[in-house]
Formats: sequence, C-alpha cells, structure tokens
Amino acid sequence: MNDLSPRASLLETVRLSRGLTQTALAEVSGLSQGTLSKVETGLLDLDPERWAAVADALGVPVEAFLEARATIVPARVFHRKKKSTPKGALTKIAADAALMQQRADAILGHARSELRRHDLEEGFVTPQEVAQDVRSELRLGQAPISDLIATVEAAGVTVLRWPLESVQVDAIATWPAEGRPVVLVGEHVPAERQRFTIAHELGHAVMHNDAGGDEQERQADAFAGEFLLPGRKLRVEWPADPSLETLLPLKRRWKISLAALIRRAQDEALIDDRTYREWSIRLSTSGMHRREPDPIPTEQPQALMRTIAAALDGGTTIDQLARKAHMLPQEFSSTFMEEHA
Repeated sequence: MNDLSPRASLLETVRLSRGLTQTALAEVSGLSQGTLSKVETGLLDLDPERWAAVADALGVPVEAFLEARATIVPARVFHRKKKSTPKGALTKIAADAALMQQRADAILGHARSELRRHDLEEGFVTPQEVAQDVRSELRLGQAPISDLIATVEAAGVTVLRWPLESVQVDAIATWPAEGRPVVLVGEHVPAERQRFTIAHELGHAVMHNDAGGDEQERQADAFAGEFLLPGRKLRVEWPADPSLETLLPLKRRWKISLAALIRRAQDEALIDDRTYREWSIRLSTSGMHRREPDPIPTEQPQALMRTIAAALDGGTTIDQLARKAHMLPQEFSSTFMEEHA
C-alpha cells in the first residue's frame, strides 16, 4: 500500500476515541510505542498479523485498517462546554465525532448537506440574519419547528444522542469540507435544552470555521434564538401582561424553554434588564430552571435508524452492516440499535 495516510489517520482517530495514549495502546497490543508513532505518522505499515493485534486491542475489525481507503481529514469542530472540561476529554469526543462522520457516510451514503456556510464579515451580517437565511433555505417560513431533529436530518445533518455528561459537554458538531454535518448531543441534556443546543451547534456550523471564544458562543446563541423563535413572531405574540400562565402557551407552541423565552424577550427589547433578572431569579428559586412546567417531549434522531432498519428488512445482516461501518457487531448494535435514554 503506497499511501499509508488512510490507515494512519484511522488508527490515531480510533485510539483517541478509545481514550488511549500511544503508550497504553502499546501495552495492550504488544507493539512498541515507537512503532505505533511511526504508523500514525504514515512512516511505517504493519503486517496483517500486527494489524490484527492492534485491531483486537482497539475492538474493531482488522478489515477497518486493511481496507481503509480514505484519510480522516480533521474537520471543523464546535462544542458547548464548561470551561473546566479537560482538553483530553474534548479530544476523545472530537475523535468520536470524526469516526461517526465516516460511519454515517458508510451507512447513509456520501452526500452533501442542503445547508451552506455563511461568513460573518465585519459585522455586516448578523447571526439573526443568518438564522433567517437558513430558515428560508430549509423552507421553514416563520412557523414553529415541530421536530427540530427531523428538520435538520432532512437537510442532511446526522444527529445522535451521545454519552457526553462525563466530559461536561452538551453537544459537539463537526462538518468536514466535503461531507455531511454531524451533531452529537448529550443524552443528559433535557428536552428543553436539547432543541436550543442543536440549534446552537447548527449556528456554529454555518457561521464559524472552528471552535472560538465567548463571542462565537454569543453569536451561536443569537442564531439559535432567532432560528427557533423569529423575533418578528415573538413581537406579535408576546403577551401584554407576561405571567407564567400567559407564557406557557408560547412555550408549547414554539417548543422553547421558559428560560430561553425570557432571554428572547430581552433580546427583542420586550422586557428590560431588570425584568429579565427578576424572571431568572424566579425560575431559579422555584426550581423551574431544572424542571419546567409543561415539559417538551424529547425528540429522537431517526435517519440512521430508519436506514439500518430498511437494510435489515432487505436481508442485510448486522454483521454486514457492522463491517461496512468498520465496527464489531456488538458495538454497532449498541451504538445504532439500542436507545440511549
């Protein structure tokens, strides 16, 4: 094999997704750390027997390496995280997302998303304007989005609920230049926050080139607010006498949390800063910031599961699907066929 980069990049990505250092992988595979380093940099190939040892240590079929043809290119990665999140944890999740990108293409077929990128230049285009452009591109008009996950999946975005709580991340998104966007949203994220989180990640994907600082976070929040509840609609529907009783119908109609609804009202100058703080204190002291009344039903990703179900109905076996995705059957089933609740 002349070009070793497909095997090299796959090895590094799988190793990182398993949370292993080169030294740790060397110990369980029987290879030296120096050998693994040369393989990951594309300077050395392994014979089939040593690839089998590495594959066994990583829990993937050896064919994943022997049949690798495409290099896993580093993609733009975005995430909603706490500042205390360890860098190593983010590296692992980024590797998970990169592998999911490849596996989604294997299962769904390689396709471009309907979404396009929007550059924020010199402040001439606001996140709210980008949100309206994306609504137009997805033919959403100004109506509430009944199922956000179904909407973005129809636009070519792969969404999966993923175990992210232990790394203090609500979601992570990646969008390679020639592939489909992938969003991994934490299983721990409640329904109210899940919709905003996915919209936030969508904003990053269409507006930004990489993970940035606080300004990018504010821009993604502004995009998400406008995308989920356009300001022109909020200004018409905002009650003259805001109360819990008059705001709950708005929450149900737009499927947006009370906390986000109050923030949208502040952004649109429908309430002043003092009123916003009073509402925030009320939600916090009453416990509604953890469990809101009239909870929103949790949306579930469906695209990958529907494709897998159709393949199984057509006679394809789980073993065949797993091999196509470069996974062992047990991991394939637990990843794609068992609900993460």
